[in-house]
Amino acid sequence: MESFVTMQSCKRYVLLVLLFSFVRNTLTSATHYSIPEEMKEGSVVANLATDLSLDVKTLNQRKMRLDIIANKKYLDVNKETGELYVVEKIDRENVCPTKSSASCYLKLEITIENPLRIFNIEVEILDMNDNAPQFRRDAIHLDISEATPKGERFSLSNAVDPDVGTNSVKTYHLSESAHFNIEVQTGRDGSKSAELILTKTLDREQHAVHNLILTAVDGGTPARSGTASVIVHVLDTNDNTPTFDKLNYSLKIIENSPIGSLVVHLNASDLDEGSNSDITYSYSLYTSEKTQETFNLNPSSGEITVKGMLNYEDFRIYDMEVIATDKGASALSGQCTIKILVEDMNDNHPEISIKSFQSPVNENIELDTVIAVVSVSDKDSGDNGEVDLHIPDNMPFKLRESSDNYYELVVSQPLDREKVPEYDITFTVTDRGSPPLTDNETMTLELLDVNDNVPQFPQSFYTIRVMENNAPGALISSLTAFDPDLHENQYLVYFILEKEIANTSMSMLFSINPENGNIYALKTFDYEIENEFLFHIEARDSGSPPLSSNVTVHIIIVDQNDNAPVIVSPWRAHGSVVEEKIPRSTDKGSLVSKVIALDTDSVHNSRITYQFLQVTDATLFSLDQYNGEIRTMRMFSYRDPRHQRLVVAAKDNGDPALSATVTIKLSTVETAVKAYSDMTEVPLEYDIFSDLNLYLVIGLSSVSFLLLITILVTIVLKCQKPNPSKAAPPCRNSVISERNSTIADSTLVSNDAYWYSLFLAETRKGKMVVRQPVPKGSRYIVSSLPRGTGLTDTSGSAASTLQIGEQPDSSVVLNLHDENGSPFAATKYPRDYNLNRHTTMESFVTMQSCKRYVLLVLLFSFVRNTLTSVTHYSIPEEMKEGSVVANLATDLSLDVKTLNQRKMRLDIIANKKYLDVNKETGELYVVEKIDRENICPAKSSCYLRLEVTLENPVRIFNIEVEISDMNDNAPQFRRDVIHLDISEAASKGERFSLSNAVDPDVGINSVKTYHLSESEHFNIEVQTGREGSKFVELILKTALDREQHAVHNLILTAVDGGTPARSGTASVIVRVLDTNDNTPTFDKLNYSLKIMENSPIGNLVIHLNATDLDEGSNSDITYSYSLYTSEKTQETFNLNPSSGEITVKGMLNYEDFRIYDMEVIATDKGASALSGQCTIKILVEDMNDNHPEISIKSFQSPVNENIELDTVIAVVSVSDKDSGDNGVVDLHIPDNMPFKLRESSDNYYELVVSQPLDREKVPEYDITFTVTDRGSPPLTDNETMTLELLDVNDNVPQFPQSFYTIRVMENNAPGALISSLTAFDPDLHENQYLVYFILEKEIANTSMSMLFSINPENGNIYALKTFDYEIENEFLFHIEARDSGSPPLSSNVTVHIIIVDQNDNAPVIVSPWRAHGSVVEEKIPRSTDKGSLVSKVIALDTDSVHNSRITYQFLQVTDATLFSLDQYNGEIRTMRMFSYRDPRHQRLVVAAKDNGDPALSATVTIKLSTVETAVKAYSDMTEVPLEYDIFSDLNLYLVIGLGSVSFLLLITILVTIVLKCQKPNPSKAAPPCRNSVISERNSTIADSTLVSNDAYWYSLFLAETRKGKMVVRQPVPKGSRYIVSSLPRGTGLTDTSGSAASTLQLLDVNDNVPQFPQSFYTIRVMENNAPGALISSLTAFDPDLHENRYLVYFIVEKEIANTSMSMLFSINPENGNIYALKTFDYEIENEFLFHIEARDSGSPPLSSNVTVHIIIVDQNDNAPVIVSPWRAHGSVVEEKIPRSTDKGSLVSKVIALDTDSVHNSRITYQFLQVTDATLFSLDQYNGEIRTMRMFSYRDPRHQRLVVAAKDNGDPALSATVTIKLSTVETAVKAYSDMTEVPLEYDIFSDLNLYLVIGLGSVSFLLLITILVTIVLKCQKPNPSKAAPPCRNSVISERNSTIADSTLVSNDAYWYSLFLAETRKGKMVVRQPVPKGSRYIVSSLPRGTGLTDTSGSAASTLQEHEGKRIL
Repeated sequence: MESFVTMQSCKRYVLLVLLFSFVRNTLTSATHYSIPEEMKEGSVVANLATDLSLDVKTLNQRKMRLDIIANKKYLDVNKETGELYVVEKIDRENVCPTKSSASCYLKLEITIENPLRIFNIEVEILDMNDNAPQFRRDAIHLDISEATPKGERFSLSNAVDPDVGTNSVKTYHLSESAHFNIEVQTGRDGSKSAELILTKTLDREQHAVHNLILTAVDGGTPARSGTASVIVHVLDTNDNTPTFDKLNYSLKIIENSPIGSLVVHLNASDLDEGSNSDITYSYSLYTSEKTQETFNLNPSSGEITVKGMLNYEDFRIYDMEVIATDKGASALSGQCTIKILVEDMNDNHPEISIKSFQSPVNENIELDTVIAVVSVSDKDSGDNGEVDLHIPDNMPFKLRESSDNYYELVVSQPLDREKVPEYDITFTVTDRGSPPLTDNETMTLELLDVNDNVPQFPQSFYTIRVMENNAPGALISSLTAFDPDLHENQYLVYFILEKEIANTSMSMLFSINPENGNIYALKTFDYEIENEFLFHIEARDSGSPPLSSNVTVHIIIVDQNDNAPVIVSPWRAHGSVVEEKIPRSTDKGSLVSKVIALDTDSVHNSRITYQFLQVTDATLFSLDQYNGEIRTMRMFSYRDPRHQRLVVAAKDNGDPALSATVTIKLSTVETAVKAYSDMTEVPLEYDIFSDLNLYLVIGLSSVSFLLLITILVTIVLKCQKPNPSKAAPPCRNSVISERNSTIADSTLVSNDAYWYSLFLAETRKGKMVVRQPVPKGSRYIVSSLPRGTGLTDTSGSAASTLQIGEQPDSSVVLNLHDENGSPFAATKYPRDYNLNRHTTMESFVTMQSCKRYVLLVLLFSFVRNTLTSVTHYSIPEEMKEGSVVANLATDLSLDVKTLNQRKMRLDIIANKKYLDVNKETGELYVVEKIDRENICPAKSSCYLRLEVTLENPVRIFNIEVEISDMNDNAPQFRRDVIHLDISEAASKGERFSLSNAVDPDVGINSVKTYHLSESEHFNIEVQTGREGSKFVELILKTALDREQHAVHNLILTAVDGGTPARSGTASVIVRVLDTNDNTPTFDKLNYSLKIMENSPIGNLVIHLNATDLDEGSNSDITYSYSLYTSEKTQETFNLNPSSGEITVKGMLNYEDFRIYDMEVIATDKGASALSGQCTIKILVEDMNDNHPEISIKSFQSPVNENIELDTVIAVVSVSDKDSGDNGVVDLHIPDNMPFKLRESSDNYYELVVSQPLDREKVPEYDITFTVTDRGSPPLTDNETMTLELLDVNDNVPQFPQSFYTIRVMENNAPGALISSLTAFDPDLHENQYLVYFILEKEIANTSMSMLFSINPENGNIYALKTFDYEIENEFLFHIEARDSGSPPLSSNVTVHIIIVDQNDNAPVIVSPWRAHGSVVEEKIPRSTDKGSLVSKVIALDTDSVHNSRITYQFLQVTDATLFSLDQYNGEIRTMRMFSYRDPRHQRLVVAAKDNGDPALSATVTIKLSTVETAVKAYSDMTEVPLEYDIFSDLNLYLVIGLGSVSFLLLITILVTIVLKCQKPNPSKAAPPCRNSVISERNSTIADSTLVSNDAYWYSLFLAETRKGKMVVRQPVPKGSRYIVSSLPRGTGLTDTSGSAASTLQLLDVNDNVPQFPQSFYTIRVMENNAPGALISSLTAFDPDLHENRYLVYFIVEKEIANTSMSMLFSINPENGNIYALKTFDYEIENEFLFHIEARDSGSPPLSSNVTVHIIIVDQNDNAPVIVSPWRAHGSVVEEKIPRSTDKGSLVSKVIALDTDSVHNSRITYQFLQVTDATLFSLDQYNGEIRTMRMFSYRDPRHQRLVVAAKDNGDPALSATVTIKLSTVETAVKAYSDMTEVPLEYDIFSDLNLYLVIGLGSVSFLLLITILVTIVLKCQKPNPSKAAPPCRNSVISERNSTIADSTLVSNDAYWYSLFLAETRKGKMVVRQPVPKGSRYIVSSLPRGTGLTDTSGSAASTLQEHEGKRIL
């Protein structure tokens, strides 16, 4: 072994000596060759072995190597033959891209060893014509104005040909064109360029684009060519005028069209383009100012819209002239005329004028009295001007037309002030237009009071309780009556009506204050003497005559305890002792004595109780405290004394109580045995009566008594004999009635009490009243007859008719007329009377009625004459105040003295009061100065229309006052300054419109002419419009030059025609617009510059400046190179076209180019562009710009770390292209290296080992060779090579930490990376390759490998399941790292996994419990005190302590002042007591929010109902025996949670067991030679675990390594398979023993991991994508070779919501294309984050991964969903709102949700339909619907709102909701609705039941008795009795609801008649008429027989024409 080492070292030294000798001869000469480009691969260039005199046989042995300097390897050497041949086809243009030199060389170096020799070779590449000319752009765009003159030249970009010499571009050709040709130019460097020449002028309107073909041809053989399209865009000049579609327009428009309404859309077109075709519209001077004020012309769109109000009555025709002007530099214009005809519509509301009005009036004012005179008018004409006037129908007034449009308001029904004290009479006038318009005027009519109401007491009966022993004169009560009359008719005086009781007058006992009704007691009352009084009090008003009424007063004396009890038994003398004897053998319980006491007080105070005051032996006697019985409590004994003394006290129940005592002295005596009958006592009768029993007994007794009395009275009446009858009256008076009573006829309390009072009044006068119905009507004939008058005698009687009119105030007026129709009485009654009848009465007509008729006739005659004539006056405006216009009294023939008396009044129609009348003189004078322009702003004639009204009689005069104009206004221009923009190219004589002046005056006083200040360029011409208005035009006299005079200031004066004349001025500022008439000019024409070579890119060379005297775009300059500037120059220098800066664009090299020539053109941006040019010469100065170069000729690596000293590691050569000091170089390496440099020859150096090496300290060395030249400044270069040291396995793996704590957030995705552990092994290669394992440890039968996995290659730890903090919160296990050395070394580390809680559990509200989404209903007493607990909300959160901390808060609360919520314990308490204002139902929405981030919450809605507290029935207060439910809500939730978790745990264990027990698929048979596996895996999903795309290989690796074998995987070419081999570790890869020589070839080692261009990829995918669509492509790069760089792509598994990434995406393993496997929805999943791994096929394979972020981009694919107000699909939401809702109140709120992204989900709201747009507003952002005003009576009750919710997408989606709003009248609910029904106690005992049954039975018998009695009384008399000679009969058509045979009917009249007649001893009988619902009622003397008809006057009811006459 030692000899072998010695031989090796000797060989190395020999080699070094030979190397030195050969190196000296390597650089002495260079060999030259020349070849053409594009030689085929394999072509031989030369035989180097022959040319270099080398032995071909030794080339391989000497390691011959070919190096091509600074180029790829195009050539190589055949070591077998020594030939230099082509490896790759050579393209000269690629090798030498620049054309600076015609020659192109490849420099080669041939290196051979043993000995070392280096040969320099140069191969010249000859050019061939293999490239065609090419233009830099396929299309050349040129913009040329159509105004460009003929012969103008334009630069074209030249073509480029990479070939050189004659093979480059030679000439150009242009396709045929009538307008263009080209000229070829030759540059200074010989390059060819072309210029385009315009041969014929252009016209854009004929040909806008010219397409030409430019061809470049080179000089090669054969010639090659290239083409480019030349597209010439002809730029427009303004040479076409705008043209309207029509020259004349005639339009119609309705008046009052809304502002903004479109009238016409004018359209003018211009054949030009750009700004030359942009048209603005304007009015011409001939359009009047009125027209311009009325119509708006949009200058951009040409739309004419309504600007002001259109009134047909003011203007009917509008003429206008519109000018369309383009925006060219020299603007052109066209015009059209428009005539607009205004059509009339009903736009004037009718007007009401109150001419006369009388108020107040007496309430008894006569009918047909004129109250007011009203006139109506309408400015419209035709049907629109015809008007109708009416008042409300329910008024007691009517309108009567007196003349045209004049109406009188007269009284049509009687008035009653007490029912309606005043009337608001609304006059409504409506025209007959379509639609009709209305107006109204309201006036108030007050009624004066008449004393027609009697005083009324609130009660008909008063009960007053007075305590006895009262003080004389004490106030005991107060009575107050009410009189609805006013003033003295209302003042009441009170009296006591005298009534004597026991010869004592009431006025001696009581007195009343006559003013206020206070009642006083005049004496002291004693309950025991007098306990009640009954009398009447009268209230009398102070009217004339006075009216009065009285009321009954019942005084009850209330008892006081003022009498002490008196003991009456046992009786004793005053103060003496009662002595009693008792046998000593008396038994226990025997009665000893009974004390009886009496008390004269009332029942309550007289209740006596007894008690012992003294007793000898308290054990011997007992005293009953209620009945006073003294009994023995035991037998007497021998010890008891013989005498016993008992003192008994009797005490009453008063306050304070009074008492009396009695002393009983008992003596015991010995007695014999008594008989049994004496020894027994009568059984006690217990008093079981309660208060209720007592009342029932009293009621039973009372009813029984009434029954008995009724029976007795009936017997008496039946047995009574009738008195003899009197003669029947001969005639009677009748009244017609339409009554329909609703109250029982058996009482006098009826709706027909009027008839009863009439009956009483008439019968007291000796008359009889009879009522009969009229057929076919609801009226009655009521007759009042003298009792002695016969029925048939009608002579001398005047028929009277009773008419009844209904009042709006629920009253009825009775109007009595005579037979001629004249009224003589009017009476007002309540509506309940319903009187519309005719009454026959005696007629009387007074003089007053005649006077009224005369007044009416006179009024009609005067009113007819009021509108027949109009009086005209004319006055000038501006008259002074007080100036007299005329004397109206004289002109109208009026008496001046009566003007005040007749209430003369002046009304000015539709204007303020400028004039008034002096009532003393009758003069019409000026009150306020009149300005005609204010009154009539737009009319030539101006009138004031007046009305003079006089009363007594009423006369109305119409007066017109014409206001004459004065010249009091000067002309005014609408703008003080008029700006005009005129181009300097404008031609002489061109006209320009100026705004006209306005003068409010009319006629000659308006504008007459205009004057212009002096100007050499302008004058004016005055034009007259169609309506006489004056306009002015500005005329250009001489041409303008902006450069000489840019602005012209002129003064325009307008003068009117008044005397004296007035004038107004305006400034006219003319701005001269520029035209492009000046060329750009450079500061210098020639520039010469110097620049240093290698100047940095962007360095400024020169800043060119060109100026242009024009302005605007005409002075904006762009800079460009001319055609004479070479392409090389343009590539080297950049010219900024805007600023003119020339900067360095390419590298400057002194050795390549030293002089650059260029020509720069400056062009302006005018429509016809002008240009100027300059020339520039740039000289390049030389500098030290070439860096020295280093070439590594030989390098040995790796080497063992024990390599010997002075061993040559490398040979290096250095060079520098510069010359002189710049070319001299020095080489060195760092000083801290264990190496040194040794120079072997010129510029050649050797690197040798100078110190021992140690790989464990320094595993490798980066040796940097630095070369520096000696230039100024010096330049350097360096080359670094890495020397690797071979290693020995002597280090165990080491972890950075001994213990790892890893925090994992719960709810992690299965397969997620949770951490990465990395151990370090300082060894290399297999000694350094570490594999990581989880040491198995089971927790609860669960292996750690089922919970976690680790990537064996990189130590990444993954979670295999989703962890839940609430189930498992930590894990502890070990991880081992083992290297791959032989033998392997390992170490382990402890890992502590801590599960971190997330706020993933929302609070759960367990109290109060409710079903999902339902509302909790609670009830709370309305009397709850402040601070009372209403409810308690309890929520639970299963998260950790921090996240589960719950706080509570109100989200919604009906009244925030009523309830408070404790945020920590959830208690809801009252903050105050409930008030009557608080609603019964309160809605509380409580949110329970946890402390997480973000916080989660739950809500509960509590509906609180307040109830009135009442004592519940016993059955409601008791409960069913409780069955204890030990499960609370909390327990239930805990059990459910425990069950769920247990179930999930069981499922997890089962799934884990199934996965662990699953058998792998059987593998294919292995080959016999070695353990290998061929896999065709191409899956992106892990095959065995979730942690690796290739976990199969890892499992195979584990199995084989445990057997001591080594696993190698190699790819199978052209397939996605791998050959995996398993070899014994002791097997060597190569057998090198016995070899004599070894050749070291560097094989590629898989030492580079694949690299992605980016570390993070973001991919955006549009939602709703097609499944399988390509979404992106990822490509990684591996610099290794062969299989080490073949990459396979995988998706690193990651589960999201139990969904693997491979179910969502797939990747092509070969090219990295990523595909989407499903359609994504942004609303469900909006992003994914996963990793893609690129793994090479090396051994071992290396991989890297990259993070991919997939973002799903939202589309607007979800329409908004309206969630509030909720409604069923398509249904209408119905809401109710109080009609009294205020303005701004919230009606409803529409809430819509959109599940799209933020931008698309932005919701806006708008009304689609709304019943009344003025009533509701809708906030477009929050959806709140609010009222814009209060509801009025005109608004319909139902409102329909259609609201649209629209999102912000494109296109937008929307949803609608229809809300039907109903307005309701708010009213206080009945008490029964607001309170609960009080509970009724069932306190009935059996005795009570029997008493109630008895009371009911007796009451029933009483009712039956009364009914039977009535039947008997009304029964028909027997036919045997004689009929009376005469009787009074009435026929009735009453619809009675009771049997016809009784008087219990709906007609209380018959009952009242019955009472009256029976009291007189008569009998009333009612019989039905056959075949009808009528009755014959007769009143007969009781002694008259029914059968006797002699002498009776028959009464017949006949029907004549709707009237019934008796």
